[in-house]
This record gives sequence, structure tokens and C-alpha cells, in this order.
Amino acid sequence: MRPTDRSSAGLGAAFALCARSSAALLAIAVIGTGCAEKKKPRVPTEQEIHSRDFETASRVRGRHLYACDNREPLFVDFRDNGLTLELRREEQGPVQTLSAPSQGLQYVGETSSATMTGNELQLVDAQGRTRVCRKR
Repeated sequence: MRPTDRSSAGLGAAFALCARSSAALLAIAVIGTGCAEKKKPRVPTEQEIHSRDFETASRVRGRHLYACDNREPLFVDFRDNGLTLELRREEQGPVQTLSAPSQGLQYVGETSSATMTGNELQLVDAQGRTRVCRKR
């Protein structure tokens, strides 16, 4: 046997060992990924729930009827997964739009703002007058 034959045989064995080690590491990585903890589904917020359903005869998705403390009705359309509110005093009336940057934060519009707690919507106009409306 020539010296080059021995070194070739040694390289072949080293290559085979390296290939087996790589395959073993890959198998461990695949198994480890399969055992990773699954993320629990997040509970939807009140706004997200409202944006998917409807409660008025018009059957407009996301529309809910609120009764305000001044005895006026308020039609509230929840849009954009609850990040946008469209407010109307009449079902087909003019729209006032308020938006929030994230769930649970204050909605802000050009002339008013609103906060939502459960089924209660508190509206504050530009003059600082507060109106509380509750979902019927």
C-alpha cells in the first residue's frame, strides 16, 4: 500500500464520521423543534369580538346598538378588528370616526374621544362634555 492510499482511506473515514455527526445533529434539531412549546391562543378582546358579530336588524357586520345616558341611541360599527369605531346617531346617519393605535387604548377622532370598558362606551366631545352609552 502506498502512503497516499492510507491518507485517502483516513480522509474517507473522517468524512463518513463527519457526515454521521451532521445527520445526528440534524435529527436532534428536528426532534427538538417538534417538542417546542405550542403557543396558547390569545383570548380575543371585547373590541375584536364586536367587530365580528352584529346585533342590529340591518345585519351590518360589527354594528351594535348602544343606549346613551341622554336616552339617545348610538349605532357603533367596530371596524379593523376593533381599532376603528364608526359612530352614528341614526342607522343611516352621518358617521363620526374614531381610531385607537392598539387594543384597550383610547379612541381619538377630530372632535371627540372614547374609551371602552366592557359593554360601556364613554364619549368626550371637544367641549369636554361626557356621555356614557351602554350596549343594549
